[in-house]
Amino acid sequence: MLFLCSLLVIVVSLNNIVYACDKDPHQGVLVVAVGSFLPASNEQGVNWSPSETKGQMTFNPVTCRYETVINRLLTNTSYEWKVAFNGNWGGDKGCNGGTNCQFNSGSTGAVLLIYNPFSGQLTTISISSSETTAPDASTSAPSVCSNSFKDRIVRASGDYQTELGSAALYIGCGNGSNCKFSTSASGTVELVFEPNSKQLSFRPLATICGNGQCELGETCPSDYGKCPICGDSICQTSETYQTCLQDCSNELSGCGIFKEENCVDDSQFHATPGVEEKRWQTPKPNMNATKYKRYTSAYTGILSAVITGSDRSTLELPELDFIWNAKLIFNRSGDYRNGQKGAIAKMFGWTHKDVKEKCEFLGKAGYLGVKLFPVHEQLMSIQPFENAMNLWYFMYQPVSYNLDGRMGTREELHDLIQICRSYGARVYIDAVLNHFTGVGNDLNQHRNPNSGCVKWGNKTSSTPIERQSPFYTHGKAPSNEFPAAASGPEDFHCDRPNVGLVDMLSLGASGFRIDAAKHISPEDLSAIMKKVQIKMGGKLPDDFFVWLEVLTGGEAQYIWTGPSWYGTKFTNILKQDLILDSEVDKIKMWDGLYPKELFHNPTVPRHRVVIQNDDHDQQNPVHRNFEIRLFTNPNGVTDNNNDWPIRFILSSYYHAYGDLGIPDGKSLRDLCTIMCETCRKSVPYIKAYEPMACAYVGNGHTRTHRDILVINAMRAWMKLTPISGASLGTGHCT
Repeated sequence: MLFLCSLLVIVVSLNNIVYACDKDPHQGVLVVAVGSFLPASNEQGVNWSPSETKGQMTFNPVTCRYETVINRLLTNTSYEWKVAFNGNWGGDKGCNGGTNCQFNSGSTGAVLLIYNPFSGQLTTISISSSETTAPDASTSAPSVCSNSFKDRIVRASGDYQTELGSAALYIGCGNGSNCKFSTSASGTVELVFEPNSKQLSFRPLATICGNGQCELGETCPSDYGKCPICGDSICQTSETYQTCLQDCSNELSGCGIFKEENCVDDSQFHATPGVEEKRWQTPKPNMNATKYKRYTSAYTGILSAVITGSDRSTLELPELDFIWNAKLIFNRSGDYRNGQKGAIAKMFGWTHKDVKEKCEFLGKAGYLGVKLFPVHEQLMSIQPFENAMNLWYFMYQPVSYNLDGRMGTREELHDLIQICRSYGARVYIDAVLNHFTGVGNDLNQHRNPNSGCVKWGNKTSSTPIERQSPFYTHGKAPSNEFPAAASGPEDFHCDRPNVGLVDMLSLGASGFRIDAAKHISPEDLSAIMKKVQIKMGGKLPDDFFVWLEVLTGGEAQYIWTGPSWYGTKFTNILKQDLILDSEVDKIKMWDGLYPKELFHNPTVPRHRVVIQNDDHDQQNPVHRNFEIRLFTNPNGVTDNNNDWPIRFILSSYYHAYGDLGIPDGKSLRDLCTIMCETCRKSVPYIKAYEPMACAYVGNGHTRTHRDILVINAMRAWMKLTPISGASLGTGHCT
C-alpha cells in the first residue's frame, strides 16, 4: 500500500489489474529509451545516444513501470532499443542477456515502450497514433507525516485478489472479519487504512475513460496526457526541480546555491549533522561484511571475485593480483641500497603505453625507477573549464580507487609495472587519499555565483565506459557519495569532499607520493601507513617508501597543523604505529621548495627528505645545469652521498597550446559538446614516446631523462661508471 500522510492507500482496478507504487524505484535517475527509432520518430532525436533526453521515460505509479510513447515512425518497420541511465552506458537494460530489444512499428507507426524496473523486462505495445501516456510523477508524502507502520509491508488482501494473484490477512473490520466494498461502474476503488486507528475504509473512484481528465486511479491511455508530464515545459503542482528539472527551475532565485553543509567556522572538520540521512546510494561500512577467504603465496593466479547480494544481484570486482606474483626486480650494480637511494624520472602527461616503452631505457641508464601521476578513476568532462578541455588537475579529482585513470587502464598499468621491474626500474605512483572530486552527477544544475553564474552539468570519468563508477553530489542540499569507493556522506568534512594503496602494491608498485598530505592530520597519515604495514604482512617491503606533500614554507598556512608537527612530533607518532626506525625511515617528506627555500623544517632528518628542481605544479623552462647540480652539488648539501637519497627529475611537455591541457588527445576542443564557445584552448595529441627523440627538441614533450649529461651526473652519484649516449640511442643528441 502507498503511504499518504497518515493514510495507507492502494488503488485497485479490477478491469485492468494495475497497482499503485509507493515511490519511483529510480527516483533521481534519468531513464532514457535509446535506439535506432529516435531519428525516425516525432522526437527527431539522436541515434543510440544515452544522453538524448528526447527519449526520456517517465514512471507511472499506477502501472509501476516506465513508459514513453513514440509516434510517426515508418509503418511496418523494425527498430531496436535499450534503456540507459543518467546519460551513460553501463548498467543499461536490454533483452536476452542485455542485447538490443527489437520491435515493429506496425500499421500505425506508434508504439508504447515499457520498462519494468522491478523485473528489468522491456516490452513494446503497438497503439493508435492518437494515444499518449503520461504518468503522475509525484505521490510521495510530505516529510512532516508520521507513519507508524514504517518499515513494515502493508497489503490490502481479499477476494478481489483472485485476479491480482496474492492472498493475505492482517487487519479487518469489526472483530477482525473481512471488510466489504463494492466497485463503481469504472471498476476502480481506493482502499484506505488509517494506521493509528487501524480503521479500514474504501471509496469508489469514478474514472471516465476519454473525458480528457487525469483522475485518481486513471487507467485510460487516452487520458494520461492530462496527467503531469515531465518534459512538457509546464511545472505542475506535483512537480519540483528535483523531480523534473526540465519543467521546474531551481527553487533558489538568481544564482543562489544551497549552503546547508557549510562549515560553521574554520575549526569544524567533521561532517555536518544530519548528512547521514542523505546516504542513498552507498552501503554503510562493515554491513554484513562477514565472509572472507584467505590466500597464500601458493596461489599464483589472477583472482576474479563476484559478490552476490541477498536479492541475488551480483557485483563483479576488478581482477585482483597478489604481491608475490609481481616480477622480481632485475638486480643491477650501483648504490641503490635496496631501493632506498636513487634517481626517479617523473613522467607527467605520459600514457602508460608510452612509459612502458621507456622501461628498458630507464633501467639501462641507471634510474631507480619511474613515477606515474594518479592512476585511479578520475573526473572527465564534455564541457570546457577555464577555457580548456579536461585540465591536467582533473587527474587529481578521483571518482573511485579503481585503477582506470586517464593515462591508461588497470591492465596497461599492470603490464607497465611488470616490464619496468624486469629491467630493474621500480614504479612509484601519485596517490590521492585526501579528497574525491566535488563535481558529481545529480539532479541539480551546478553553478558558481562567484564566476558570473557559470553553470555546468554532469561529468563522466576516465574509466572505459562499460565499467565506469557512479558518483554523486546530489539532493536539495548537496551531499557526497562515491559507491565504488564505499564512501558516503559521513566520510567527508563539511562543505568539501574529503583507500587503494595495497591494490597498487599488489600489482608491483614500490611506493607513492601522497598528494595533499598537508590537509591530512599527522595522526591519520600515520594510521594509514599502519594499515598498509598490517596488510603487507606486518612489515613494509624493504624497497618501499612514500613521500608526503607537506609544504612547510610558502604554503604553511594551508597545512593541517603547524610545521613543527612534521618534525619530531610526527616522527614520534610514526614510531608509535610503525615501531621500528627502519619502518619510519620509509615515510619521507617532499621539500617542494627546494632549491630556492631550504630547511623550513630542519627537524626532519635529511635521509627522510626527497628533492627535485621542477614539478608539475610549477614547471619552468628546462635548465640542464640545475639538473646536473641536483646530483653533483645540490643547494645546501653537507654529505652528498647520504643527504636526500631520493631525487627526482621531470620529463613533461611544453605548454605550447596553453598551460592547462595535456597532449594526450583528451584535451582537444573536438571533445566539447556543451558551452563550446568558451573553449578557446585545444591541445592536440602528441605521442610521448619517440625512440630517437632528444631531451629538449620540438614543442611536444620534454625528455630530461634522456639528457646524457644529466644521466652521467646521476650515475656518478650512484657509484656507476659513465655511459655513452650511443649505447642509449642518444648519440645524435647534443
